[in-house]
Amino acid sequence: MNRAGIAATALVVLAAAGSAGAWFTGTRMETVIQDNIVRANQQLKDQLPDTDLALELVSLQRGIFSSDARYRLVLVADDADEPPLELLISDHIEHGPWPLSRLTSLKLLPVMATSHAQLEPSEQLAGLFAASAGRSPLTVASSIGYANGVDGELQLAPMSWSTDEVTGSFSGLSAVFRTDTAGESIKVHGRVDSLELQGGARVGLAGVDFELDRQRDASGLYLGTGQVELDQLSIVIEGEPAVVLNGLVQSDVSTLKEDGANLELDYRIGSVNYGTTKLGSMHMGWTLSRIDPQAMVDLAGMYNSAALGGVPDDTKALEEQFQASLERLLDGFPRLSLDDFSIRTTNGESRLSLAVELGRPSSLQLPPEALLPELIGSLEARLVLSKPMLMDMVRHKALFQPGTDAATLEQEAQMMAEMVSGMAEMLQIGRVEGDNILTQLSYAGGSLKLNGQAIEPSALAGLLSGMKGLQ
Repeated sequence: MNRAGIAATALVVLAAAGSAGAWFTGTRMETVIQDNIVRANQQLKDQLPDTDLALELVSLQRGIFSSDARYRLVLVADDADEPPLELLISDHIEHGPWPLSRLTSLKLLPVMATSHAQLEPSEQLAGLFAASAGRSPLTVASSIGYANGVDGELQLAPMSWSTDEVTGSFSGLSAVFRTDTAGESIKVHGRVDSLELQGGARVGLAGVDFELDRQRDASGLYLGTGQVELDQLSIVIEGEPAVVLNGLVQSDVSTLKEDGANLELDYRIGSVNYGTTKLGSMHMGWTLSRIDPQAMVDLAGMYNSAALGGVPDDTKALEEQFQASLERLLDGFPRLSLDDFSIRTTNGESRLSLAVELGRPSSLQLPPEALLPELIGSLEARLVLSKPMLMDMVRHKALFQPGTDAATLEQEAQMMAEMVSGMAEMLQIGRVEGDNILTQLSYAGGSLKLNGQAIEPSALAGLLSGMKGLQ
């Protein structure tokens, strides 16, 4: 057989295999869909307990090379007088192993199926479809592999809208994701170019990039990394200089250790500007450690359900469940740490750190004066207040009161720094070292110390009240 004959034979065999595979995939389609719906509803129940939220298959028209399905996602309102929220989703499913849309995109690896899903218009979504100029606001294209891996793209359509109070425009969202049919892992990265709202003020977001990489552990807790970066956030009030925040970053890292889950949160603002003047920058970092994974999952589920109005009729049972989860959390002696909260201006930087170790009290029903000593096992706080930073903040007064005399303002800045440092030393709540005012507070075993000196809680409360009075 010549080469042309071999090639032709190979194409015939490949076409026959593809047709047989497509037919076989088509016969399994309803079973696969129903299995995935059962799994999805179980995940919704786990993540949102006490919430009447369910996905169901409305119809399935099965063919040899493709099928068309419709789904309904129903959220029953907490108020019996309100109609349930229903989202209808249409899904055109191309059967594997070689769906036509993948072949035309030169994606030649075999897959079980390729899905093209989108929201359908409805009376409840009329405003959303009007904002997106009649296009489906949400579309998802994904491919399911024979090993149950799912790769896809998610698109939110560009939108614009106007009401009596506000007008808005949204550039749309584009994201690429990878997960699996069991929801054991998820990776997402995407971008929003812009969002602008115009009402009493004009608020604009420019350049939002986000990514997520999570794996679910045995308790149902998703661990891994996440990050959101915002190039710029601007707020403009007519007749006033713009307030602009540049380089906003939020990131998190969650891991599981021998003593429980560990969560690190980090927030940064590269610069805060008023008009053309840079005011400063900010950083804040948190660590939560020794967190019981199951307690965290349960508490998060209750919070998510409450946010969607999913409060059960038997609130006593919910209170008991909440208390049991909270006690389980406290059994692990969780630790909450504000590792760094810093504000930097042109000439100085102030920093605050705080670490609290919690314990389980004999009863959560104790009065506050008895509960706190049992709940807080230890506490360490440290404040470094920069006098040059305080002076910079006073100097910024000129931005809001343009007619202020520069020499008078400089004198006021120096007086403010000296007054704060003098008051801290007079009340013995801080000491001055160079350009910084230092304060350290510690608590352990019922003993409270301020800057290394033992102090009664009532005396500390009196000092703080005295500071408030001086203000």
